[in-house]
Amino acid sequence: KMQLLSFTVMLTVALLCRAASIGTLDGGSTSPKYGVTAQQAGGSETTTVKSDGTTAMKSSDTAKGQSTLEELVNQVFSAIDDSSSQKPKVVTVGNTAADVTTAHTDTAAISGDGGSTSPKVQDNGMKTTSTVSLSGGGGSTLPKADANVIDAQVKEPSSLSIIASVPSTGVLYDYLESTLVRKGFVKCYDQPYSHYTSSVDLKACAGSEFVFVGAKRSSDANAFSIGAFGASDIVFKNTYSVSQAYYDAVGGAYWYRYPGWSFGFASSSTVNLNSCDYNNPDCSHRLCFHLDQKSGGYRAGCTVALNGDSTWRKVVYKSSLPTCGVQYDYKECDLIQKGYVKCYEQPYSRATSSADLAACSGSEYVFVGAKTSTKASLFAIGAFGVTSNAFKNTYEQNKAVLDAGGAYWYRHPGWSFGFASSSTVNLNSCDYNNPDCASRMCWHLDQNVGGYRAGCTVGLNSDSTWTKVIYSGKNLPTCSPVAVPSCGVLYNYPENAVIQKSFTKCYDQPYSHSTSSADLAKCSGSSLIFVGAKSSSGSNTFAIGAFGVTSNVLKTTSSATQAYIDDGGAYWYRYPGWSFGFASSSTVNLNSCDYNNPDCSNRLCFHLDQNVGGYRAGCTVGLNGDSTWRKVIYKGDYLNSCSPDIMVTVESEQTTANKGQ
Repeated sequence: KMQLLSFTVMLTVALLCRAASIGTLDGGSTSPKYGVTAQQAGGSETTTVKSDGTTAMKSSDTAKGQSTLEELVNQVFSAIDDSSSQKPKVVTVGNTAADVTTAHTDTAAISGDGGSTSPKVQDNGMKTTSTVSLSGGGGSTLPKADANVIDAQVKEPSSLSIIASVPSTGVLYDYLESTLVRKGFVKCYDQPYSHYTSSVDLKACAGSEFVFVGAKRSSDANAFSIGAFGASDIVFKNTYSVSQAYYDAVGGAYWYRYPGWSFGFASSSTVNLNSCDYNNPDCSHRLCFHLDQKSGGYRAGCTVALNGDSTWRKVVYKSSLPTCGVQYDYKECDLIQKGYVKCYEQPYSRATSSADLAACSGSEYVFVGAKTSTKASLFAIGAFGVTSNAFKNTYEQNKAVLDAGGAYWYRHPGWSFGFASSSTVNLNSCDYNNPDCASRMCWHLDQNVGGYRAGCTVGLNSDSTWTKVIYSGKNLPTCSPVAVPSCGVLYNYPENAVIQKSFTKCYDQPYSHSTSSADLAKCSGSSLIFVGAKSSSGSNTFAIGAFGVTSNVLKTTSSATQAYIDDGGAYWYRYPGWSFGFASSSTVNLNSCDYNNPDCSNRLCFHLDQNVGGYRAGCTVGLNGDSTWRKVIYKGDYLNSCSPDIMVTVESEQTTANKGQ
């Protein structure tokens, strides 16, 4: 009876909660803020480019097909057994994956810059130009096994529907290595392409939940020319097909690992192993290492025949600790479902002591958060962390310390305790920094006073409604390292498509409206975000827009010349007191909005925290006082595809071996 009761309770909690889709942190180096006043900046922008708003743009989008039902079952529920001596069983997997790409040709007509109209070059992420075509693909071994054979025991399916709604990014390009480090990933393999990659090398990267596999042009390169995330059990799964790679729902790429042949990924299920993948179509989306052979190589995108190359690098990172970062509107029932136990709950008016924290130090992990009231089901703000890190004494007034959970923590006895989304804090005695206020939480510690802040809501010292809460647990939640497909900057994107993807509007104002950090904070309650511009309130399409991970998009930056790549494919900046926006490259020119002219159609910028609206929507600039153009932001939690089509759910059947786990 007790077991039945326990099961009933857990089932009820599971039905009440849906799995949280949690974003990750991103960022980059910063440079000093330029000494330009808002008035000077605004004035220079409106006179730099005189746009008539005339643009000729055509949209480009790539819609990737979904894996078949049998393939999904195979990937998600088949067990790994690299050392198994059982004869592999043949599994027939239908191939329905397809890449549908429309041509992309953009032109931008701007008056005032010479009057000329020139075609815009579409950046497809492929930076490599050297292509070598070799018979045999860098390996002389003949085909070795029948196609469509998987190294796993196939079990009878049972009837259970699985909704395939896991967000995926797919193959990535020019991905910053520093981003992996910030996400808590650890390097487990780094060798020149001339090195002979073995199954032993890959085994050193197994045992973690997620991996990233990529290629760099040199050991000094700060970005991967090509790479992909994936779930370890799928990425390192033995396959024995020379023509098919298998879909990973977490990362969105198609993987193969053929012992004695090769290891790698592609953007579709079609490969041609002999013994590495020497397929030429869609070459920029393919990576292949020879495996368990006396040969290095073989390819990094369209750059092939790297068997003896000592400059290019093969790199693998692994991560078991998901870096969730600061969370917003996080469901309390999710914590209970994950086995967390409440160890502290008091109104903000109560003084928090070191003894209160000590009472929560018995487990390996903690979740610290704030609710608007004791009855609230959501945490307005919160963060996961390793207990020993979150509760570690610090004595810095201006510095918080990064934890594996993705937040920056401080505990200054006699002063305060809390976290932020960056290392910069200002304790006096609580953190009263205003930039990036939505991602800051602070409680006075060991004082005769309560408070102080929950995001941008401050002065809570005597508030008896807001509630301070701590949960302790034995594990961090599963936060996928990727959360959105790499859509890039989108054009003429239907607003209805955003709505159909279950996104909710959180900001809609004319360009003449002065956008503030408080406006952006209202859009921080979900994992993903869409920012766009419409030519009028009656328009049903966004002239320009982009999807991104909320924690990356709303992250504070302080460079006037650099924007930072997000998993969504756009480059973002949020410079409090200056501007907020995105571009299709990392190069921007903030003064105070981005007034760069090159590639103007791919740029969007709103003035931020100033007494002025504007500024640009693509090549249409000088919108500071415009009451027709609209600035719009949506927020959501799931995004399977950049395609404007409605998301598709896939029903599958779970294997008996995994039923009920």
